[in-house]
Amino acid sequence: MNKGVVRFHDVHEVPYGVFSPLSPHPIVIRHKQYPSVHHYFLTERFRDAPVTAALRSATSVWELDRLVKEAERTGSQREDWNRVKVDVMLLGNYMKFKQNEAVRSLLLETGDKLIIDHTTSDDFWGDRGDGSGKNLLGVILMAVRDRLRRETATKAREK
Repeated sequence: MNKGVVRFHDVHEVPYGVFSPLSPHPIVIRHKQYPSVHHYFLTERFRDAPVTAALRSATSVWELDRLVKEAERTGSQREDWNRVKVDVMLLGNYMKFKQNEAVRSLLLETGDKLIIDHTTSDDFWGDRGDGSGKNLLGVILMAVRDRLRRETATKAREK
Protein backbone atom coordinates (compact mmCIF):
# COMPACT_ATOMS: atom_id res chain seq x y z
CA MET A 1 0.00 0.00 0.00
CA ASN A 2 1.31 3.44 -0.97
CA LYS A 3 1.65 5.66 2.10
CA GLY A 4 2.78 8.98 0.72
CA VAL A 5 5.16 10.44 -1.81
CA VAL A 6 8.86 11.31 -1.82
CA ARG A 7 9.80 13.97 -4.36
CA PHE A 8 13.37 14.82 -5.29
CA HIS A 9 15.36 16.21 -8.17
CA ASP A 10 18.11 18.65 -7.24
CA VAL A 11 21.16 16.98 -5.75
CA HIS A 12 21.33 19.69 -3.07
CA GLU A 13 17.82 19.06 -1.69
CA VAL A 14 17.81 17.71 1.85
CA PRO A 15 17.33 14.88 2.53
CA TYR A 16 16.36 13.26 -0.77
CA GLY A 17 18.76 15.02 -3.14
CA VAL A 18 21.05 12.04 -2.60
CA PHE A 19 18.63 10.05 -4.79
CA SER A 20 19.87 12.07 -7.78
CA PRO A 21 22.33 10.27 -10.08
CA LEU A 22 24.53 13.36 -9.65
CA SER A 23 25.01 12.79 -5.92
CA PRO A 24 28.71 12.21 -5.16
CA HIS A 25 28.41 8.62 -3.97
CA PRO A 26 31.14 6.56 -5.64
CA ILE A 27 30.33 3.18 -7.11
CA VAL A 28 32.46 0.30 -8.34
CA ILE A 29 31.20 -1.70 -11.30
CA ARG A 30 33.29 -4.30 -13.13
CA HIS A 31 36.42 -3.27 -11.19
CA LYS A 32 36.13 0.39 -12.22
CA GLN A 33 35.30 3.21 -9.85
CA TYR A 34 32.96 6.06 -10.80
CA PRO A 35 32.43 9.24 -8.76
CA SER A 36 28.65 9.01 -9.23
CA VAL A 37 25.89 7.10 -11.00
CA HIS A 38 25.82 9.91 -13.57
CA HIS A 39 29.50 9.30 -14.41
CA TYR A 40 28.81 5.58 -14.84
CA PHE A 41 25.70 6.21 -16.94
CA LEU A 42 27.48 8.57 -19.33
CA THR A 43 30.54 6.33 -19.56
CA GLU A 44 28.34 3.42 -20.61
CA ARG A 45 26.76 5.56 -23.33
CA PHE A 46 29.99 5.70 -25.33
CA ARG A 47 32.41 3.03 -26.58
CA ASP A 48 35.54 5.06 -27.36
CA ALA A 49 38.13 4.28 -24.63
CA PRO A 50 39.63 7.80 -24.40
CA VAL A 51 36.11 9.26 -24.16
CA THR A 52 35.03 6.86 -21.43
CA ALA A 53 38.25 7.42 -19.45
CA ALA A 54 37.75 11.19 -19.61
CA LEU A 55 34.10 10.88 -18.56
CA ARG A 56 34.96 8.63 -15.63
CA SER A 57 37.51 11.11 -14.30
CA ALA A 58 35.51 14.32 -14.90
CA THR A 59 35.41 16.48 -11.79
CA SER A 60 32.26 18.51 -12.47
CA VAL A 61 28.86 18.33 -14.16
CA TRP A 62 30.01 21.05 -16.56
CA GLU A 63 33.04 19.00 -17.58
CA LEU A 64 30.79 15.97 -18.09
CA ASP A 65 28.44 18.02 -20.28
CA ARG A 66 31.35 19.32 -22.37
CA LEU A 67 32.79 15.84 -22.83
CA VAL A 68 29.39 14.40 -23.80
CA LYS A 69 28.91 17.12 -26.44
CA GLU A 70 32.35 16.35 -27.87
CA ALA A 71 31.61 12.62 -27.93
CA GLU A 72 28.24 13.22 -29.61
CA ARG A 73 29.98 15.21 -32.35
CA THR A 74 32.39 12.34 -33.01
CA GLY A 75 29.55 9.82 -33.21
CA SER A 76 30.90 7.44 -30.58
CA GLN A 77 27.55 6.72 -28.89
CA ARG A 78 26.58 3.07 -28.65
CA GLU A 79 24.13 2.04 -31.34
CA ASP A 80 22.04 0.15 -28.78
CA TRP A 81 21.96 3.02 -26.26
CA ASN A 82 18.23 3.69 -26.39
CA ARG A 83 17.59 0.00 -25.79
CA VAL A 84 19.98 -0.39 -22.83
CA LYS A 85 19.98 2.98 -21.04
CA VAL A 86 17.26 2.04 -18.53
CA ASP A 87 19.16 -1.13 -17.58
CA VAL A 88 22.36 0.92 -17.21
CA MET A 89 20.58 3.37 -14.89
CA LEU A 90 19.11 0.47 -12.92
CA LEU A 91 22.50 -1.20 -12.39
CA GLY A 92 24.19 2.08 -11.47
CA ASN A 93 21.55 2.91 -8.88
CA TYR A 94 21.50 -0.60 -7.47
CA MET A 95 25.27 -0.46 -6.95
CA LYS A 96 25.08 3.03 -5.44
CA PHE A 97 22.57 2.00 -2.80
CA LYS A 98 24.18 -1.41 -2.25
CA GLN A 99 27.65 0.07 -1.72
CA ASN A 100 26.78 3.23 0.26
CA GLU A 101 25.16 2.52 3.63
CA ALA A 102 23.88 6.03 4.43
CA VAL A 103 21.93 6.41 1.19
CA ARG A 104 20.76 2.79 1.35
CA SER A 105 19.28 3.44 4.79
CA LEU A 106 17.53 6.59 3.57
CA LEU A 107 16.08 4.74 0.57
CA LEU A 108 14.82 1.89 2.75
CA GLU A 109 13.32 4.39 5.21
CA THR A 110 10.98 5.59 2.45
CA GLY A 111 8.99 2.41 3.10
CA ASP A 112 6.33 1.97 0.43
CA LYS A 113 6.16 5.61 -0.57
CA LEU A 114 5.98 6.55 -4.22
CA ILE A 115 9.32 8.06 -5.30
CA ILE A 116 9.10 10.80 -7.91
CA ASP A 117 11.88 12.60 -9.77
CA HIS A 118 9.97 15.89 -9.78
CA THR A 119 11.19 18.10 -12.63
CA THR A 120 9.62 20.13 -15.39
CA SER A 121 12.62 19.51 -17.67
CA ASP A 122 12.37 15.73 -18.11
CA ASP A 123 9.43 13.52 -19.01
CA PHE A 124 11.46 10.32 -19.39
CA TRP A 125 13.42 10.02 -16.13
CA GLY A 126 11.17 12.52 -14.34
CA ASP A 127 7.50 13.41 -13.98
CA ARG A 128 7.59 16.55 -16.20
CA GLY A 129 6.54 18.51 -13.12
CA ASP A 130 2.85 17.75 -13.62
CA GLY A 131 2.83 13.97 -13.25
CA SER A 132 2.55 13.29 -16.98
CA GLY A 133 6.15 12.07 -17.34
CA LYS A 134 7.28 8.44 -17.12
CA ASN A 135 9.28 9.00 -13.90
CA LEU A 136 11.58 6.11 -14.80
CA LEU A 137 14.21 7.21 -12.28
CA GLY A 138 11.59 7.04 -9.53
CA VAL A 139 10.46 3.63 -10.79
CA ILE A 140 14.08 2.43 -10.77
CA LEU A 141 14.62 3.67 -7.21
CA MET A 142 11.49 1.87 -6.02
CA ALA A 143 12.69 -1.34 -7.73
CA VAL A 144 16.13 -0.97 -6.10
CA ARG A 145 14.45 -0.35 -2.74
CA ASP A 146 12.37 -3.52 -3.12
CA ARG A 147 15.41 -5.59 -4.10
CA LEU A 148 17.48 -4.29 -1.19
CA ARG A 149 14.59 -4.99 1.17
CA ARG A 150 14.38 -8.60 -0.09
CA GLU A 151 18.15 -9.05 0.21
CA THR A 152 18.08 -7.72 3.78
CA ALA A 153 15.25 -10.11 4.69
CA THR A 154 17.11 -13.05 3.13
CA LYS A 155 20.29 -12.24 5.09
CA ALA A 156 18.28 -11.98 8.32
CA ARG A 157 16.72 -15.41 7.72
CA GLU A 158 20.13 -16.97 7.02
CA LYS A 159 21.52 -15.89 10.42
